[in-house]
Amino acid sequence: MTTPPLLSALQHELEQLMRFIDLLEREQNALIANTLAELEDFAKQKAGYAQTLESLAKERRRLFEVNGVELSPDPPHPLLKARFLPDDAVPAVALCWQQLMQAARQASAFNETNGHLIDTRQQQNQQLMALLQSSQNSTLSYDAYGQPRLSRPGGLISKV
Repeated sequence: MTTPPLLSALQHELEQLMRFIDLLEREQNALIANTLAELEDFAKQKAGYAQTLESLAKERRRLFEVNGVELSPDPPHPLLKARFLPDDAVPAVALCWQQLMQAARQASAFNETNGHLIDTRQQQNQQLMALLQSSQNSTLSYDAYGQPRLSRPGGLISKV
């Protein structure tokens, strides 16, 4: 049996999606470990994968139409029929489609978690900047007895 073009397309899309998931996982690890230098490269790679996956999805939709594929309207949208595929190819196509849908859910979950991590980091940075700006004219110093004191140029504000 030769591999139908639809199955080849699904397998290729699944392979690309798994690479994208790996990238999202590495991005998440960098966010958690606070190794932010890698994030710009991850953003560029994600944009590339987004373009690739969009074109693969477009081709998949075209092949679904050509092959008379019908999906269930209910999540996770299993394959119901493929009118113009050989009967022996349908199970492999259905399995690959199921794996693709599962991988898409996993990618979505990683992407959502990473978005939350980025939002949290941004909020923390904004709070830190506000704190630094409010105390930019204040300095923490120590007196002759080693006691900390908060002072402004020109005088002592308070003892801490």
